[in-house]
Amino acid sequence: MKYIYLALMLLVFNNLNALELYCDFEEVYLDGTTQQGFVLIKDDKMRYEYLDEKLFIIFRNSNNFYLVEKNNKKQFQKLNQNNSILSELVNLVDEYPNFENEYFNDDYRILVEASSTSAFLKRIAFFSDTVTLSIYFNNCSFESMYDPFFRYDDPIKYFRK
Repeated sequence: MKYIYLALMLLVFNNLNALELYCDFEEVYLDGTTQQGFVLIKDDKMRYEYLDEKLFIIFRNSNNFYLVEKNNKKQFQKLNQNNSILSELVNLVDEYPNFENEYFNDDYRILVEASSTSAFLKRIAFFSDTVTLSIYFNNCSFESMYDPFFRYDDPIKYFRK
């Protein structure tokens, strides 16, 4: 009986780290401009996609970020610089559900606001010398994600179930 209990506990704790999440997002910049999109997260993979067809999709696989322009999905580029906001977003997801309200770094400050209507975050605000940005998360749900949605080298269109 104790082995069944142990196996069950391992399964539960393993699933806590196996986060699969869908959220709509809205980025709001200091000058009032906005961008909308959605984010998919599965384990160590992420797809951050803007709805505007003139913009791009950002993928995270194997601790690397890749940018794919939506109007030319056959080409991608590895992001080696200016990805600190993306890295911090990944770090926050890794801390789920134990978020702090505020994070500091030499280059920026991050405020985190929990949602009262969903299990995920309501807002992440980034403050630095180069960018001030709030990302609002809406319609978040924990749902199964298929690995092909995270392929940056041949991205397929995501259709929500």
